[in-house]
Amino acid sequence: MEKVFKEIEKRIKRLEAEIELAEKRLELLEETGAAHKYQIWEKRKSYSEYYLIFIAIWMIMGLMLLLYIKNKYAQRIPLSLTPYIILAFVLIILPLIYVVWKFMYKEEIESPLEYLSKREKNARIVLNAFYLPLKEALENENEEKLRRIADNLLTSEGLARAIEEENEGDPKVMAYAIYLYLNRDKDVKDEIEETVKLLRNKPLKALLSFLLEKDRETL
Repeated sequence: MEKVFKEIEKRIKRLEAEIELAEKRLELLEETGAAHKYQIWEKRKSYSEYYLIFIAIWMIMGLMLLLYIKNKYAQRIPLSLTPYIILAFVLIILPLIYVVWKFMYKEEIESPLEYLSKREKNARIVLNAFYLPLKEALENENEEKLRRIADNLLTSEGLARAIEEENEGDPKVMAYAIYLYLNRDKDVKDEIEETVKLLRNKPLKALLSFLLEKDRETL
């Protein structure tokens, strides 16, 4: 089991370092005012879309006025208003097409603040809801707690998402690995061997590998 605890400890230290680094970077952004400047820049970007919509509305009103003048004073005005109407129509359509296109194909780009906050939050969730309880449960041989951890991997969307975004493995496969460990006294050797191949989470991979090694020693 020594290798299992070493792998768990590695993950704990890595996540703690990630949390500390994210906190320091967030503090630096706040101290330098970079966070505030970025928020202002984001607001200006969103305002540009409102300006285009305002221009389009203004042009529509102008087009309606031209159509009104053409219909009412067609006999008195010698000049043709058709070119002006076409021009106004084009000037209305272009901004509207741009706004619709931008809305449909808009990519959600995370700001540095959002990215760092999300990484810190995910690291805390994985650390506090998975690795620390897992370490404690294995140290104390608390099978009930291990079962709750496995259940949580399947039922908690927040934990599952955080594990995936932190590249700690597939939550479903991880939960299955814990269930196999809990049922290690039954004839589940084949399932354990298959799950070891699928597991990307190193601590749980080490845990199941420990069971296989133990089984070979008894032969």
